[in-house]
Amino acid sequence: MAGNREDISDILNDEEEEVRPRPKDKDDENIIEVTTGMSTRLKLLIALLIIVVIVAAVVIIRNVLSYRSYNSYKLVSSYQTTGESTADYYLFADNVLKVSKEGASYIDASGDVVWDCGYSINLPEVVVNGDYAVVADINGRDVYVFDTSGKISSQTLDYDITNVDVASQGVYAVIVTTSEGHMINVYDKYSDEIYDHITYIENSGYPLDVAISSDGTKLFTSYLNIVDTSLETYLAAYNLSDVGKNENSDRLVGGYTFEGKVFPIVEFMDNDTVACFGDDCIEIYSMSEKPSLKAEIDLGDVTIQGIFCSEEYVGYIEKLETQSGSDDAANYNIYVYDTSGKLESTISHNGTYSKVTATSDELIVVGDFDCAVYYYNGTEKFSASFTKSLINFVPYSERLEYIVVFEDETQFIKLYNDKDKEE
Repeated sequence: MAGNREDISDILNDEEEEVRPRPKDKDDENIIEVTTGMSTRLKLLIALLIIVVIVAAVVIIRNVLSYRSYNSYKLVSSYQTTGESTADYYLFADNVLKVSKEGASYIDASGDVVWDCGYSINLPEVVVNGDYAVVADINGRDVYVFDTSGKISSQTLDYDITNVDVASQGVYAVIVTTSEGHMINVYDKYSDEIYDHITYIENSGYPLDVAISSDGTKLFTSYLNIVDTSLETYLAAYNLSDVGKNENSDRLVGGYTFEGKVFPIVEFMDNDTVACFGDDCIEIYSMSEKPSLKAEIDLGDVTIQGIFCSEEYVGYIEKLETQSGSDDAANYNIYVYDTSGKLESTISHNGTYSKVTATSDELIVVGDFDCAVYYYNGTEKFSASFTKSLINFVPYSERLEYIVVFEDETQFIKLYNDKDKEE
């Protein structure tokens, strides 16, 4: 063993002698020595820089494409409509739902009708959530539930409907007016009742709106009451899961009272976030089980023309006073906030206004004869003026395709830039 150790020591000594640097000669002064370690580090640095440049380029290109503006459109197809056949269109799953007083149909990306359902409804109210849609006859009693395959169920209620909302798996809630008061009923997608709650004006007030969470387990309701000649709003939160069952028989898990305020609209932005739109403020609540205030947006004394919300943003449209002598002055300001109440952008809108649609990516403002599409960061994606009265402007299938609804015609269009080839 000792002999082996000596042999190994000799070998190590020999290796040390082999790698020992030799003295430099004068001729070596102009020679640059490049070590293996330096070369490896340099290669890693270059590779890292290349990766950073590629990632930065991808991000820049993606942002440019994501917020690109378009100044022209191509007419893909169109068809004429008259009188009662005039329909409206709604984003539904990956395509659109066409709804009129005579029926509903689902249209795919090719413009083909996947299914069609006929009915007779005087005032259809349409609510879409994911792959489910509910069409209810406001001030009537009929309700229809659809998914992308067609009608799932329908029912005729005993009382008139004043409000409706639907969850992402087809559970839906309705407010009906009875001779004694109002009822909030919740049904599964097959129209089987799973919850009912009766309210009386002398106690809770008049229910203005109801919202149901995506999973169908939580309700948020706005009640308006008059107390000593003054207006009072009560925002009530209900939990239909075991949390609410353990709380009380009504499943009420929280509530907020506002004196002198009215909250006509409440919406679940996502499964655990609720936006309540008041006459002078927007209240945002977190509600994983029970509600808690997340943000409050003060609207002040502005003249509000419309409100909107998506999964990530809420906002309102302010009517501006007409300024004489200025044709370029904006008619409206649009304010976009995130769920924490932070102002994301302020948009000056120069067109007219009749309705607004908020999608996950953009905001669509429809006027009498004009429309504009904005990104939430405030960039204008597209705007146009038409020669006839505009009913709606709805996203369709692909990112650049839209449906333009007029009183006598429905057009399918695709956006592009004049300087570019059509996409």
